[in-house]
Amino acid sequence: ASSLSKANAKAALDFFLKLSKDEHCESIMFSPVNLAVALKVLLSGARGHTAAELQKDASDYECEMPEGSHKEFHKILAQLDKPSRNYELSFANQLYGDKSIAFQFLFCALKQYLTEVDSVDFHKAPEEARKLINLWVEVRTHGKIQDLLPEFNDEITCLIDLLLVNALYFKGQWEVQFDKELTKESSFYLNERDTKTVELMHRRGHYKTGTIESSQVQFQVLEIPYKDHELSVFILLPKDYNPSSLQQLEEELTYEKLLEWTSETCLKVEEVDVAIPKTRLEKSIPALKFLEALGLNNVSNPEKADLSGITTTEMVAVSEIVHGVALEMDEDGGREAPHCPRDRHPASRADVQFVADHPFLFFILHKFTNSILFFGRFSEPEENTACH
Repeated sequence: ASSLSKANAKAALDFFLKLSKDEHCESIMFSPVNLAVALKVLLSGARGHTAAELQKDASDYECEMPEGSHKEFHKILAQLDKPSRNYELSFANQLYGDKSIAFQFLFCALKQYLTEVDSVDFHKAPEEARKLINLWVEVRTHGKIQDLLPEFNDEITCLIDLLLVNALYFKGQWEVQFDKELTKESSFYLNERDTKTVELMHRRGHYKTGTIESSQVQFQVLEIPYKDHELSVFILLPKDYNPSSLQQLEEELTYEKLLEWTSETCLKVEEVDVAIPKTRLEKSIPALKFLEALGLNNVSNPEKADLSGITTTEMVAVSEIVHGVALEMDEDGGREAPHCPRDRHPASRADVQFVADHPFLFFILHKFTNSILFFGRFSEPEENTACH
């Protein structure tokens, strides 16, 4: 892994652990790559101690050559933003400033970080601004992310200077698709007693998998590749249905362990009976408070923020980073699975049973750049969940 992808992965895990401790969040999902875009945009417009604080993140995560990280990150984004027949990936990133703010930079952010810049009237016409922003995100994600911004609190809108909208939608085609006829309603165990109904997709096939016994918890790992192996989803599923097992797994998470658990040392190709939820996850996260908890304080404080590379207006800070993600997982794939007569299934079992009918962790990895596109916890089948 390059120093940058390693640094971004470490930062992603730190952000996830802060997010997972937030009492209002059940299912969790965010995009480490796109959140890094937001921070890079701010870094390119920050000066002085604010730039130093943003840059400190990179050195904290052992990212060598910070000057070169902009170029390397641009290469990653260019690779991700290439049109692909195998997946749909839509970025919707825009820095909005109140009309009272004079923007200093435009093309740098737009060109390098797939981010645009616009002015709206937060102070005098907040509802109009909100609708305009939501419509822009909806158009950029082809209708997949709607109503990203909830209604503003009147007391807050007069304080908004800069709002960074940071959204990403993804749907990929599996290397081998799931058979729609085998998808059926099943119980999803929230804990050892309570269940919710979910549609589980089923497939028997050869996948990289392994059972890992860490010091605290035993869990299975499964890699399901997308078409042409450009991307893969990795699922970490505790053997135990007790929610404390997932919590213990989260507490053990480090970059080094994640690398080890998904390595060829731990995962072998085996015949697996796979059952995973058919789902559409959508999340909207006010990311600033979680970033502040990780030490990013200057950028949101008007008395401390130095954003003179973004605006010549003084006493301006970032009011919020609204991070939106949407992810679809259904049966669609690149090629059909070889047909198995269904009456074979009850009589025979594959070597490995991987039934994701209780909470699990997952992440989607872009193999060519070694970048984590999405990282999350699937706690219960519920659409359009938002943390506030």
